[in-house]
Amino acid sequence: MPYGLYMSAEGAQAQSRRLEVIANNLANVNTIGFKPDVAAFQARFAESIQQGDAAPGGRGIDDVGGGVKVIETLTNFAAGRLQRTGNESDLAIIGNGFFQVAGDDGEALLTRAGAMRLDAEGRLLTANGHAVLDPGGAPIQLAPDVPWTVSKDGYVQQGEGAVPIALVEPESLDELNKVGANLFRPRGDVNPVAETAREVRSGFLEMSGANPTRQMMAMIEASRAFEANARLIQTQDSMIEGLVGRVLRAA
Repeated sequence: MPYGLYMSAEGAQAQSRRLEVIANNLANVNTIGFKPDVAAFQARFAESIQQGDAAPGGRGIDDVGGGVKVIETLTNFAAGRLQRTGNESDLAIIGNGFFQVAGDDGEALLTRAGAMRLDAEGRLLTANGHAVLDPGGAPIQLAPDVPWTVSKDGYVQQGEGAVPIALVEPESLDELNKVGANLFRPRGDVNPVAETAREVRSGFLEMSGANPTRQMMAMIEASRAFEANARLIQTQDSMIEGLVGRVLRAA
């Protein structure tokens, strides 16, 4: 394959992946607690270097660069805007930390989506039905017919009792993997948020961190870059076709 055609194809593939990420962000601009992703690009070595046939830094024809590639998808954990709902079971974390909830297999997962409810048995659940945990890792259990509130430091108060909601944070946000439904799986240990830093606002929800205007601008930019690479592929294909035709006519 001619090298220019190869580089244009790599560019188109990278922009296609970027468009997929942006489209997912746009689909979740109204999803509570959603954290948008960003496709991270990196320059590729020339194909001969990628295959181990040449060494980088040679400054020869085998070291002219190989376009770009998407190396990973990064998550932007910046806090979303708060929206007042007036529903006391809606909770928003102020500052750092995540709610700790039980996954489908019982594994402890993390989320910033604070839309919660009580089921008929008095279990405190997220909107997706995951049990909210206390610092000991047990599901929070309440009396289903007794009023309850959540204090500013994240304690569920019912009658004379008070149970803290597990607010935790990983050693690094880079250790979190998205597992769907606004849940994150930590790859390492998590630590409880310090008592002095625990702050939960009842009657509010943290909305999506995906800004629709910025995401639309990014989509237009990525679309134009994809189209530019596609046009380059067509142009180079036409040049090759013309060259082959002239060679055949001269033969």
